[in-house]
Amino acid sequence: MKSILNSQLTGKWYSIARTRNFFEMKFVEIFLYISIACENSLDLHYVGIKEDRSKVLRKLTLEILTKNDTVFIILKKGIFRKRFKILTFDDKNGILILSDKKMKYVSILSRKSSLCREVVESCLNQIEELNGEMELYSGSIV
Repeated sequence: MKSILNSQLTGKWYSIARTRNFFEMKFVEIFLYISIACENSLDLHYVGIKEDRSKVLRKLTLEILTKNDTVFIILKKGIFRKRFKILTFDDKNGILILSDKKMKYVSILSRKSSLCREVVESCLNQIEELNGEMELYSGSIV
């Protein structure tokens, strides 16, 4: 994968689908707002919306790292660090698919609030690391 510029990630992203995880299970919607903080890092504002429409807000620092033709996103807050591999980045269609190291957490982000099932399945079929069945939690795939 070619490198990604900070400016390509800025703006609003919708969490379209994700594997189940403890933290995000309580949210019905998730948005990410990414803005340029300085030359080497981005600010990430994470917004999780619960069923009662209350919000959980978190601010993190995001950095892009390219290593051996693989692009990673590193989330930072204090001493907390989490690395996600970018499996797919389609700037033209506004789709970003991230995964942790063990492929237990996979998240599909989009510039649009919903995607059709065929587009999601096409993106997932292109990812070689996804060898088996994966159960995605989504309210935004139509």
